[in-house]
Amino acid sequence: MQKIRSLLRLEVVIEISLLALISGLLYLIFVPQFGYFNDDWYLMYAAGAKGSSVFWGVFSVDRPLRALVMIPAYTLFGANPLYYNLSAFLFRLISGLGFLWVLRIVWPGNRRITFWMSLLFLVYPGFLSQPNAIDYLCHLAALAAAMLSIGLTLKAVQATQLKNKILLYAFSILLGWFYLGQMEWFIGLEFFRFACIALFALRLNDTMRVKGIRFFQDALPALLIPSVFLVWRLFFFESERGATDIGVQLGTMQGGRMAFIFNFFVNFFDDLIDVIFRAWWSPLRRLSAGMGFYEWLPGLGIFLLAIFLLWLASRVDPRPVETGSGQRSVWKREAFLIALGAIAFGLFPVNAVGRSVDFRNFSRYALIASVGAAILIPVILSYISNLRLQNILFGILIFSASLTHYFNGLIKTRETDSMNQFWWQVSWRIPQMKHRTTLLANYPVVNAEEEYFIWGPANLIYYPDSMNEKYPQPGIYSLLISDETVERVLAGDKRPYSNRRSIRTYPNYGNILILSQPTSTSCVQVISGGQTEYSSSEDKRIVRIGSFSDAGLILTDESFRQPPQIPFGLEPEHAWCYYYEKASFARQLNDWNEVLRLANEAFDKGFAPQDEVEWIPFLQAYAVSGDLARLREIKAEMNDPYVLGQACQILGDMTGLSETTHSEIAALFCSK
Repeated sequence: MQKIRSLLRLEVVIEISLLALISGLLYLIFVPQFGYFNDDWYLMYAAGAKGSSVFWGVFSVDRPLRALVMIPAYTLFGANPLYYNLSAFLFRLISGLGFLWVLRIVWPGNRRITFWMSLLFLVYPGFLSQPNAIDYLCHLAALAAAMLSIGLTLKAVQATQLKNKILLYAFSILLGWFYLGQMEWFIGLEFFRFACIALFALRLNDTMRVKGIRFFQDALPALLIPSVFLVWRLFFFESERGATDIGVQLGTMQGGRMAFIFNFFVNFFDDLIDVIFRAWWSPLRRLSAGMGFYEWLPGLGIFLLAIFLLWLASRVDPRPVETGSGQRSVWKREAFLIALGAIAFGLFPVNAVGRSVDFRNFSRYALIASVGAAILIPVILSYISNLRLQNILFGILIFSASLTHYFNGLIKTRETDSMNQFWWQVSWRIPQMKHRTTLLANYPVVNAEEEYFIWGPANLIYYPDSMNEKYPQPGIYSLLISDETVERVLAGDKRPYSNRRSIRTYPNYGNILILSQPTSTSCVQVISGGQTEYSSSEDKRIVRIGSFSDAGLILTDESFRQPPQIPFGLEPEHAWCYYYEKASFARQLNDWNEVLRLANEAFDKGFAPQDEVEWIPFLQAYAVSGDLARLREIKAEMNDPYVLGQACQILGDMTGLSETTHSEIAALFCSK
């Protein structure tokens, strides 16, 4: 008996170690390089401006209990994304271990298969928001709490002493309310809880009536979790956000019930395929597009290391293989039905409010349904009698997960680097902006989906403190580059203030400053309506409204702001873009001597632009100084007709130049 217990303890240690090591390989390799993503910008701005208590107001509009996670997290970690990422990973790991615990309670004799299920759940490639750790910390904390809550419920069902049963149910209920308070659409997990309770009742060697009574007795305390939450959510809590207001969402059915039902089932079956099958190749195909051979190598190395760890563990801890016949196959039918139900109920709350799984933008909606997918796939594989083929197919799944998370992390590091580079260049170019400036920013890598993707980083640099004592109010606002924005700028419209999660902004279509980095090899270009110059790669919408961009919103007599190291990292090397930004600023001051000094220093160091429009400030400085040799030298590097045409007009319109200089400009830049 003692030997058996020792072996079991060894198995547990091996399994926990494997889950931690393999998931760590997939999730942690890029963590030190991650910055802020998406909603992180406004969350960290608000907390930095008003303190951690601001989260009560931020989340009061839809999910107030999220403050229970974010307030202590910000108190401990401050603005540093590293610690949020480590915490997010810890919660993800706890959810995987909790899932394994639940599976072992339900199917204690199937250690090998339940381990597979837990590993697939932990590394599931259909959930791609792990790097967005600040905003998704609540999701992952909720997932961990949910698994622990379900495990405690099952232990309460098994408990024989009333005191232990009460305590286990009590902790289970508290954790259940906590996780639902974080994310209401996680409620699909309650099917998994009650299905497991039903399974215990059905296994009784008694009549269906006795089994039904036993299920009711065991399930009744746990029923407090979803019922109390739904009563509070539907009848007492008023959501100010339509996307999370259950009453508003269900009310959309009234206008077109048949259309709603049709769309629901179309989305449901499409998402079903996404969760079970497409998750294993669709994200990988998208994320790996354009990746070179040397970018694949580290990902392949991670996969091989994960497989080696699994192989090594199998040598130390060989497991019996289920035969799939007789009583041993009963668990497969149980698992198969529970898996399908878990997927269906995981998707139902999402599809019921008109949302669906999208591996590009809404991969989070696959997270709860992944519980069912992680159970279903090993069950299907277990019907293959050839153990080697089973292992090969399982290895293919690990290959997909390893490469998907590797490329996802790699892309997120590039997004972080691109954002950091962008705002460091802005800080070199702009000392300060006027209060209430409205920015339009064109990022080369990151897609600015919300206005706070722009005003968030801008205010962390220029106006980190709130402009209002009562609520967070940035000093700089922003607008997204869109056709609607273009039309409103041309019309000189004003827009009502925006109140997003208690953060108030007042963007103004008539008070804009445009910052653009047309390509990843361009520098950030401040568009000035007084003298517009555009890259040949510039967004055509910016060209339409560039003349409205007011460089006068830049306060040139202020001292330059240093972007905080968190989240913008260390100051980049002073290469070409540094000299271009400083020269552009000096040009705004008409300090041509400084432009010449910067030009000569940059050229002496061998720097040159990748975007030819960046030659123009230096061309102007050499034209003012009459340095025709330098003009010819730069012209020899220019081949872009679009930029040459602008150079012809800009240099030709300059006053105070000698006739010789004007003649040379005409010959160099204006002749066809």
